[in-house]
Amino acid sequence: GGQVAGYVHQPGEVVNYVENHDNATLFDINVLRLHTATPVAERARVQTLASALVMFSQGIAYVHAGQELLRSKSLDRNSFDSGDWFNSYDPSGVRHGFARGLPPKNDNEPAWEFMRAPLADTSLVPSAPLVQWTRAAFADLLRIRASSALFRLRSADDVARRLHFVNTGPQQLPTVIAAHLDGRGPSGRAQRDFRFAHLLYAVNADTVAHDLAIPRLVGVRLQLHPVHTAANAADTRARASAWTPQRGILRVPPRTAVVWVRP
Repeated sequence: GGQVAGYVHQPGEVVNYVENHDNATLFDINVLRLHTATPVAERARVQTLASALVMFSQGIAYVHAGQELLRSKSLDRNSFDSGDWFNSYDPSGVRHGFARGLPPKNDNEPAWEFMRAPLADTSLVPSAPLVQWTRAAFADLLRIRASSALFRLRSADDVARRLHFVNTGPQQLPTVIAAHLDGRGPSGRAQRDFRFAHLLYAVNADTVAHDLAIPRLVGVRLQLHPVHTAANAADTRARASAWTPQRGILRVPPRTAVVWVRP
């Protein structure tokens, strides 16, 4: 509409995703892009961080079948006609789709020389327990998204008024995305459908922990989201996160997505 930036008018017009349809799965993309020495357990964490970005974003969250299971198509870039051998996945995690051979010639042959070495590396095949951990971590992200309508604001005005990205500007830590969602109503307390007066989330893609200064929340007492503190929480590393209200400092553990709230 002639805008300098932006391409929609309302959040409901945006569909957020990190893998889709017949294209390569995120697991397979990361096989080619992450350092070859990255342990498979860390690859599962990277996958979970990508899902967190989808779950924490405004608009419609779209998840490809098997994304929560580290699904692989053995590096197939376009599997629309590749049959069940490359397209199937096992929810139990016992039979994983990686290292099933070079994917079909169509759309893949130019990359075969780059695919041979990783496909021969059986250490990249995630174990069934790791697949189930990833599924459980994904389910926790779903619970977090479902816990508050702040993740699903209905209008662009609401997004502009309530969503504030922190960790921006010249001093930005480039490996961390963080934002504050303001759920307060006219009374200063949390609106009923938002559940929380304040919600702060952060996704740290780095291999080390980071401290974020958030001046706008100095003095606000936050607590870890109840999903993180639940006895059955999948990603216990999130509990190593810390919030210092006196200084407005958030510590985010390495390769972790965390949410802090004020009811």
